Amino acid sequence: MKIFAIMKKELQAFFFSPVAYIVFSAFLVIVGYLFWVVLIASSRATIEPVLYNAAFVLLLASPVLTMRLLSEEKKNKTIELLLTAPIEPHEIVLGKFLACFILYLVLFLLTVQYPIIISNYSPEFDFGPVYSGYIGLILLGAAYIAVGIFASAVSENQIVSAMISFGILIIFWIFGWAKHALNNGFGEMLGNLSLFDRFAEFLRGITDSCNVVYFIVFTFIWLFLATRVLESDRWR
Repeated sequence: MKIFAIMKKELQAFFFSPVAYIVFSAFLVIVGYLFWVVLIASSRATIEPVLYNAAFVLLLASPVLTMRLLSEEKKNKTIELLLTAPIEPHEIVLGKFLACFILYLVLFLLTVQYPIIISNYSPEFDFGPVYSGYIGLILLGAAYIAVGIFASAVSENQIVSAMISFGILIIFWIFGWAKHALNNGFGEMLGNLSLFDRFAEFLRGITDSCNVVYFIVFTFIWLFLATRVLESDRWR
């Protein structure tokens, strides 16, 4: 119940601030424009470019949505009240994670119109890659949020938190380049850590359990690290 109380409080904070509406509007305008441009340029009934573009736009937007989750609490000194209250650090982290994750799900639902539009003009449109692509996008969103919460726990400065989050995500996004730059086992290992390469398989209609597990473990690790940061703050 404590987790859901925190989640409710964060959702109210999101929707009573202009940040969420600005991010939502910017996301829909950019993804909608890219959908129109790609559809006109390629003349192909495919959703893959739309989901790829949405994933990249979310990579840019997620640090903005997550930067305040714990940084603001630290700056306003309200984190001390939370840490001294009968609530565990992992409950704080999970409550804030769920609140931001719900925002992501709302964003994803707003993009469902694009495959519906394509299917209306292409009776042979294959919904298989759409289903797998959205599964991948949801898992990717959870990974983004987890990194953002960790970055927000590290610093009380929201801009610094956003930059840390963006830096970590970019590194894991471009790890896939190592497979092409380093033609050896080390390059292959780094490539396996790539968020983009894992997500790309979902876009091709492949829902591999290994990729699902990767995203779940990735999300868990960063949430665990955020919890450890809060625990260290409690004992200072």
